[in-house]
Amino acid sequence: MPSIRACLTIVVFSLSSYIALFAQTAASASPEDQVAQLEQDWLAADAKGDTARFDRIVADDFIGSSFNGRMLTKQDIMPQDGTPGGFAGATPSDTRVRVFGNTAVLIGFLTKGDVATPTRTRVTLVFQKRDRGWQIVAGEMARM
Repeated sequence: MPSIRACLTIVVFSLSSYIALFAQTAASASPEDQVAQLEQDWLAADAKGDTARFDRIVADDFIGSSFNGRMLTKQDIMPQDGTPGGFAGATPSDTRVRVFGNTAVLIGFLTKGDVATPTRTRVTLVFQKRDRGWQIVAGEMARM
């Protein structure tokens, strides 16, 4: 019967290996993949009303425009009181990302609603790599 010390050594070694593999995989992801993932993280934070995660993803100096052309700030788009935001249930598709140094542009669609009557929104997001990592600094959306 293995000793507790041997079992603990195996668990610690396995956990360390997993953490090292995860860190290597995350670090080796291309900037394009990191930005595309951040779009999904933003949608997940919006859907959950996770304002702490949303706050890390969207820059404090965010600017954007609404469907009717009104200028938006971060406060205008942040979920309120832990409730889901305006893009809860939206899924990204046809996403294209281009990286220019520490700036990236993402263009794609967000689809929301049921299969019979989906709503598609064209989204253009601008990301900038800052001290906190990639953040959304600007966005424009147009209903299709």
